[in-house]
Amino acid sequence: MSDLYAPPKSQVSDGSMLVKEPNVIWKIFFVICVLLNLIAAPFLIMSFIGDDYLEIDFHAGALDYLDWLIQCVMLVGLFGYAFSKRIGARTLWKVALPLYVIWFVSYAFILPFGFGVFQFNEPPTLDWTLAIDPLFTLAVAQALYRYSYSSDYLWRE
Repeated sequence: MSDLYAPPKSQVSDGSMLVKEPNVIWKIFFVICVLLNLIAAPFLIMSFIGDDYLEIDFHAGALDYLDWLIQCVMLVGLFGYAFSKRIGARTLWKVALPLYVIWFVSYAFILPFGFGVFQFNEPPTLDWTLAIDPLFTLAVAQALYRYSYSSDYLWRE
């Protein structure tokens, strides 16, 4: 005879039911990144048109526009992770992650210091501000890694 006071047993394992969604910090980080990209957009547009309304020397080249476009695409992946939304295919983000890191290292370090191709035609300054961009990039890369590799609950059909 079975024990009437024993708790019921389930066939479902605890590991498959565990869903760890991103916390609110990722949502705040997403909003900050969007605001930074929106602040840069008018300057890129003014540089493209050739007008200098604010009397700022802001000479963007083709690589600067490409970088901004890549940042916008990565923001889509960051949005998908922060708000637990499935965007595109999982393999898309698995491929985008290493390409994003390679692009950043090339654009921020190899091209300026190795080949003299500067961002916005300005030579980089070697001070604490040089560390800000890699910190943002590492955070976005971490979110993309979690989005593409660790968010199994999101990609289940």
